Amino acid sequence: MNETEKYLFEVHGYLILKGLLSPAEVAAANAAIDHHADQIGIRPNDLANESTTLRGTTGRGDLGDMLTWEKPHCDIYREMMAHPKLAPYLEELLGPGFRLEGLGIITMDEGAEGFWFHEGGEPHDRSRGFLYRNGRMFCGMTNVAVQLTDVGPSDGGFACLPGSHKANFPCPDEIRLYHEHQDRILQLPAKAGDAFLFVECLMHGTLPWTAQHQRRSVIMRYQSGVMSEGLMGTYAPPPFYDELSDSQKAVISAPRYRGEDKGSRLYKG
Repeated sequence: MNETEKYLFEVHGYLILKGLLSPAEVAAANAAIDHHADQIGIRPNDLANESTTLRGTTGRGDLGDMLTWEKPHCDIYREMMAHPKLAPYLEELLGPGFRLEGLGIITMDEGAEGFWFHEGGEPHDRSRGFLYRNGRMFCGMTNVAVQLTDVGPSDGGFACLPGSHKANFPCPDEIRLYHEHQDRILQLPAKAGDAFLFVECLMHGTLPWTAQHQRRSVIMRYQSGVMSEGLMGTYAPPPFYDELSDSQKAVISAPRYRGEDKGSRLYKG
């Protein structure tokens, strides 16, 4: 994470990681989804909440269990969760030994509803907050949304209120419901293979999908090595554990103290 990226993340609460996945990786991820398309579950149009501006004609699609898919379809998602291009960013924000807390795929067809804007810096959530101290950023849950299809500037999809991760006042519901101050909400365009890296306390949601092609986004949620929200279930090694690389095993390990720098030679071991 270079100095410019640190500055922009601290100010805005997110980064766009251009070309995180190669075209070949994007193709493999999409082929795996195509092979399991019959497993996509369509939500009952419940994410807009009380919003009249985020409603759609259909719900979004959810797909999971990619790590357990048969080979070769599982391989790209196992590689993605500990991707070498991604790891330096997560180590900077979460410290050594970051952990995967959740993994899923979101699909949206034309007309799919949006998602009301949730989280925000106030009230402070210990497991999802943001703190800057002594020249470092300390993040709670941090998310990576990998785009597997192009997202145009007016297509809908992921949107956020930049800088809201540092808010000192609660966000009014009329903003959360996208009823007022819509000009402050930013919908992020992207190319297939780009990824949105953002801290969970950044106020974020989804705008209704208007493009004719399907939106596909892989959502990976991470925590520091010492914290867990239990989103991945138990910590017993999964049946495919021996098939993983060391870096892949590390991100699904149980939470434990990871030995961060204490700033003194008197700390040993």
